Amino acid sequence: MARQRRGIEMGVLLLMWQLLNTGLETFPPVTILVVAGQVCLYMGLIPVSWDAGGVCLSAQAVLKWREYERLVLSALEHADDLHLYYNMLSFLSKGRSLERHFGSPYFAYLLSVFTVLTSVTYVGLEVLLSELLHDKQHYKTCAIGFSGVIFALKVLTTSYWESGYRRYFGIRVSGKYAVWVELIAIQLMVPNTSFVGHLAGILVGVAYTQGPLKFIMDLPIHAIGFVSGPQMAQPRSYSDWGSGVSGYGAAQPSTYGWRVGSDINDADYDEAMRRSYETLQNEDTPRTFNPDDMQPDQDEIRRRRLNRFNVL
Repeated sequence: MARQRRGIEMGVLLLMWQLLNTGLETFPPVTILVVAGQVCLYMGLIPVSWDAGGVCLSAQAVLKWREYERLVLSALEHADDLHLYYNMLSFLSKGRSLERHFGSPYFAYLLSVFTVLTSVTYVGLEVLLSELLHDKQHYKTCAIGFSGVIFALKVLTTSYWESGYRRYFGIRVSGKYAVWVELIAIQLMVPNTSFVGHLAGILVGVAYTQGPLKFIMDLPIHAIGFVSGPQMAQPRSYSDWGSGVSGYGAAQPSTYGWRVGSDINDADYDEAMRRSYETLQNEDTPRTFNPDDMQPDQDEIRRRRLNRFNVL
């Protein structure tokens, strides 16, 4: 059965506006291709024979039914246009900074491994919860979305960059611990999101930054000679990136080859983008039309996410 095509919904429109307003040329190729691919898949422009309900990730589907393709396909699906919008907007900031450091080939490799490992970790956690709590519902809980991978990437950005402090519910939190606070905060604000899926992403990110995962992933790359050694970027501050739009800053010349050095010196765009949105939302002066004004409130977001599977 062919996938039904969708029109250009509000979330897709907002994402397109953000990309055009920032400038497509400021994003490296893998990051923009991932976003474009997920948008096209959501809109039904890519001919596939499945839908979100048919590939949502659960321990039952993977371990009992042996539908291993869900380990990848579930991450590419989204419940609605706003789910897609918020995930892709977050991915753009993290993807650009990480791809600029690692290089496009390694970043694509990183995304591939993180996608599979986040899904595998999710399945493992659901089995563990099912056994510990004696609740088989965890074994059947189904989830879709890319935010598990985004949480893994966020662990990298907050570990490699000094991102200052943020405020959650009036509490000042170090950027190093922001990912853990966001894990709780998102669950409180949008209860239908998959706590286990987000936690799985965090654990994968920690395994890369603090555990053996990076060493294991780099072994085959060094073995086949794609990398001659770490390439270190020159330190640069926020001011080096120019003023830019939407808090991103101006694009800088970059080659997107293999880079697996352990020191990262680029800026973390996530904080800059967050501050930009806060500025726009707090302006009191009249403005002309802005797609940000179309964003629905939290009640609307919750309503649109209520469906038979969790969202990541």
